[in-house]
Amino acid sequence: MARRVRGVYGKPWSKMAGEVPISREVLERLGQTLVDAVVKEARNDLAKQGGRPTPRGKPVGLPATEDFFESFDYRISGRSTVEITSTWPWAVQLTEGRDPYPMDWLTMQKLKGKPVPIIKRDGTVIVRMAPFRAGDYWIHPGFAKHTFIERGVRKARKELATIMMHEAARMLAEGDPSQ
Repeated sequence: MARRVRGVYGKPWSKMAGEVPISREVLERLGQTLVDAVVKEARNDLAKQGGRPTPRGKPVGLPATEDFFESFDYRISGRSTVEITSTWPWAVQLTEGRDPYPMDWLTMQKLKGKPVPIIKRDGTVIVRMAPFRAGDYWIHPGFAKHTFIERGVRKARKELATIMMHEAARMLAEGDPSQ
């Protein structure tokens, strides 16, 4: 299921071009431009991360998998809002960040001392034993906060402005629709 990770209103873009009404087609172009910019910034962040998963025990960084980048899309909400969405389960945690936290659900009565399968990024499965006592629960390293979505939206503004100016020019070239 795709979750909203950021929304961008279309009205300010319409006003910038002189109250140009925004068609569904233009909103689609704006949405695709935003997604392309966000994915480009995410790829830049992954490159800064070394192009690989974060070391064990460190806050979780960006996943080094193509599925992560392909999880981003957009949808049109209401009359003029473009929402950037992601099907990646931890997209919100990556953009908001999260401190290390105890994985206390592993001490539930039904899991105590039982094997817990852990699926690694490469698909291999390792099995660990859940702790017997509440004080022995595992500590998740948390998620590093990433700002690639905000940077992508900010960097896409110039291209979005160009799209809106072309739309305004197209409408002016068509002339007055009431005549």
